[in-house]
Amino acid sequence: MIEEKDVQQQEKAELESTGKRWYALYTQSNLEIRAKENFLKNLQLNNLSHLVDEVIVPAEEKVVIKSQGKERYKLSLKGSSREIEVQGKKGITKLLIEDGTVRVLESVEGDEGCISHSPISKPGQKISCKENKTEAKILLENKMFPGYILIKAKLTDELIDLVKKTSFLTGFVSAGGMPVPLKESDVMKVLGQVQKGAPKIKRLLFTKGDNIRVIQGPFMNFNGVVEEVFPDREKLIALITIFGRATPVELEFSQVEKI
Repeated sequence: MIEEKDVQQQEKAELESTGKRWYALYTQSNLEIRAKENFLKNLQLNNLSHLVDEVIVPAEEKVVIKSQGKERYKLSLKGSSREIEVQGKKGITKLLIEDGTVRVLESVEGDEGCISHSPISKPGQKISCKENKTEAKILLENKMFPGYILIKAKLTDELIDLVKKTSFLTGFVSAGGMPVPLKESDVMKVLGQVQKGAPKIKRLLFTKGDNIRVIQGPFMNFNGVVEEVFPDREKLIALITIFGRATPVELEFSQVEKI
């Protein structure tokens, strides 16, 4: 009970000092990102940016890495710095995921354009290495509230009017014709869940006898047959033919795909 009172006191103090609270806005279906971008642009054009501290689409941002049109990796944009290598048509493309951005470190001759490409950081952005037939694209997954964005703002008639005029926004979540403020503590829980990413669900993705291809690690592009599965560790043992001999190799689920 003391903690709840402390939270309420903090919210009250912040409201008194800034006048800003959290609100939810309706968007057109599957157009949350475009609604957010249009809203931010309109705030600048109308010199109203000072009224809004944050504009958020509550969802998990993922990086999808493809090779020759086929998805090879789907990774969280958040987290520690990672270098990812993907086998393309003519060789390896190496990418770096760092500080919420993705960029290409290396690729094959002729792919200088993708190496010099500016880092991508927003859903919908993409880098293509055309010579090696590889690409990286950012998308949204696990939307917590499809059809909504959240804003922290000082409510004024000008802001309400701007929301009505912004493409792909359809208005505030309201009651009695007035926007309904959200509790700061509730919004923080939502943002905390987004920060962590959606919880992983352990599934039996592979069974004994499945034909697989290795897509990551020293045995990349080797084919094999699943011999044993360890679902609790998300690992398996596959028999891979190396130099004409079937060799058991332990691999993580994320390192292989069914064929």
